[in-house]
Amino acid sequence: MKVIKSRKINSEGFTLVEIIVTIVAAGILGAIFINFMGTALQSSWNAVEIAHDEANTEKVLERIVGEYVVLINGNNPGNALNSIATTYGGATIDGVGITTQYITFDSSGNEQAGGTDYLKIVLQTSGPGAPAISGRFPLTTILANNRETDDDPQFVLY
Repeated sequence: MKVIKSRKINSEGFTLVEIIVTIVAAGILGAIFINFMGTALQSSWNAVEIAHDEANTEKVLERIVGEYVVLINGNNPGNALNSIATTYGGATIDGVGITTQYITFDSSGNEQAGGTDYLKIVLQTSGPGAPAISGRFPLTTILANNRETDDDPQFVLY
């Protein structure tokens, strides 16, 4: 019977070829990653503009709703919608265009133009970058001409 002696090879560490292949692969992956990151960085301003426009539009909506709550709870609540429509209809505040329209609802609950009980307010941003993304952040709310006497004055339908 033959006994084959195996020679023990010291296999600690990497060969020069393995190191070179790893560096080349990392370089290729890094170049691809930087290329994609460059594209993302060029368009990253868009996310900032979107957040800014959304916050600005919500700020204007809160301003209108706050004024409406003061008016509806004031001495002349019947004039609250007219006052809001007159003050804000067609206006632009801080780059947010405001349109107002009196609406009513038919028996099926569908919105119809006209009436005096509800005022539909649509806020549309027109800030920087808005033309690039048309129709960005339109916020719509409907204000009622009256409220029930047992409603909490701080929480009126809007």
